[in-house]
Amino acid sequence: MNADEQSSSQHTIQSVGAELASIRQAQNMSVNDVAYRLKLTPKQITAIEQDDFASLGPIFSRGFVRNYARLLQRDPQPFLDAMQAAPANPVEALAIHDEQIALTGNLSRHWLKLSLLALLIVIALPLAVYQWLRAGDAPKATPPSHSTVAPTPPPVPKIAPAPAAPAVEPPTPVQPAPPVSLATPPAAPATQAEGSGHIQINFKQDAWVQITDASKRRLTSRIYRAGETAQLTGEAPFSAIIGNAANVSMTYNGKPVTLTPRPGTTVAHLTIE
Repeated sequence: MNADEQSSSQHTIQSVGAELASIRQAQNMSVNDVAYRLKLTPKQITAIEQDDFASLGPIFSRGFVRNYARLLQRDPQPFLDAMQAAPANPVEALAIHDEQIALTGNLSRHWLKLSLLALLIVIALPLAVYQWLRAGDAPKATPPSHSTVAPTPPPVPKIAPAPAAPAVEPPTPVQPAPPVSLATPPAAPATQAEGSGHIQINFKQDAWVQITDASKRRLTSRIYRAGETAQLTGEAPFSAIIGNAANVSMTYNGKPVTLTPRPGTTVAHLTIE
């Protein structure tokens, strides 16, 4: 073990957020750069660097720190261990005075109900937010169309036959008009718009995809589920960002496209022409 590895193994992380911020600054990255690459907001990155994990939630903060460390090409385990060892919230020392206040049975039950309600909210709220985020990515079902039944026309009343008219001379026969040709010239075949391209993406696992075309029009920006297939058409060149790229395959106009993640990440950035 050389001197650098020995000093790295003996290094203890006192503040997870401060350590990440120091490494980010050493790599000349701004808060906005990190937020863009991790698909988070600058406010969330600032909360991580200030060790404000309570505002992010215990479930999500560990995942945010893991991805942040991997983006900076650092082992995330020491940061996660430091989060586990640190207290969740600083506790202020409070002076407790025993006033010998007698609590009635009704008051005790009231505080017990409030405590149980608060505990239920703390547990259920993160789960509800998670389910809501997953439900927002799912495709919305199209309501069935209702066919309109035409009303039945009223019956036509029967009309009594008119009395026979006296005989008249037969009318002069009318010469039939010459037949009119109904043939129409064949329509010219439609041609594909110049510069248009077709992209097909297949997903082995869940992955996030964002693709824009030459006119900066966003063709897609969403999470696709495992087994789904995306069909996109637009004007080349295309700018694409593919998350979980190792489990995604892409073709452009029938030709395979190589998806190479950036070092230390699972995200691939590429231009398709």
